[in-house]
Amino acid sequence: MHYIKQFRESFDHRARPYDYEQTVDISKTCLAGVSCYWFTPKHPVSDKIILFVHGGGFSAGSILSHDKMVTHLAAKLQTRTLFIEYRLAPENPFPAGLEDVVKVYQKMLVQYPDHQVDFIGDSAGGGLIISVVGKLLSGNIPLPHAAVLFSPWYNLHCDYPSYEANAQIDSTLNKEMLNIFAQAYAGALSLDLPSPSSIPFTQFPPVLIMVGTNEIVLDDSKYFYNYVKNLQPLSRLTIYEDQPHVWMKKDVHSEAAQRAFEEMKAFLKATAPARLSGKSVGRLL
Repeated sequence: MHYIKQFRESFDHRARPYDYEQTVDISKTCLAGVSCYWFTPKHPVSDKIILFVHGGGFSAGSILSHDKMVTHLAAKLQTRTLFIEYRLAPENPFPAGLEDVVKVYQKMLVQYPDHQVDFIGDSAGGGLIISVVGKLLSGNIPLPHAAVLFSPWYNLHCDYPSYEANAQIDSTLNKEMLNIFAQAYAGALSLDLPSPSSIPFTQFPPVLIMVGTNEIVLDDSKYFYNYVKNLQPLSRLTIYEDQPHVWMKKDVHSEAAQRAFEEMKAFLKATAPARLSGKSVGRLL
């Protein structure tokens, strides 16, 4: 617990070489008993909402760690974005955080029945989105329109080859760190229960997965993509050369970050007609 407390403090106050996007307004709210923040650009699209699920190993992360990046994200997409401050482990182990995100999503369905709702998440937040889809399917709850996953943490067992192969070039993560977070999140349960990689899917919304070559979780994206592409033709995996874990959060102005934002914007736009019209669209590769 001492390590996690130290990590939280560092994660929340880590310096970023960029400022807020000044055209985006941030306001706090509470939905379904969960602390959330609206990020509203000047001229948002009227019928779309993004739910942002932050990373931090399920044990860290907050509005303090992600607010700057999310202002730029909301501005780039010109979409109202709801940042969810779900409960963290080890004080609130699985399934607390998962339940929070599901509750907020269900609230969105009630409050905005005519809106297109997309999920975006980084790292553990990406893994949490995968778990959320599994929970929605088991409860016969309508799925989101689409999902975008930045460097998702998919396998809490941390035993894919890239955990060893990329250990020397990943400047952000290491296997020992992730093992601590995984155990904190699982609590007294087996890792199989909270790990997104254990969930069997019969369907999945259109999904864009983005990951850097320098990440120990590189194979998490590859394995999930190879699984989900058989269920969802509108699945896409893009591997960014020489990029670290969640590179767009480190510097939103870098060429690779700007390219990722543009790809995400194009993907969400391209998938919208397929879902809204009910017509099929060719696979995005």
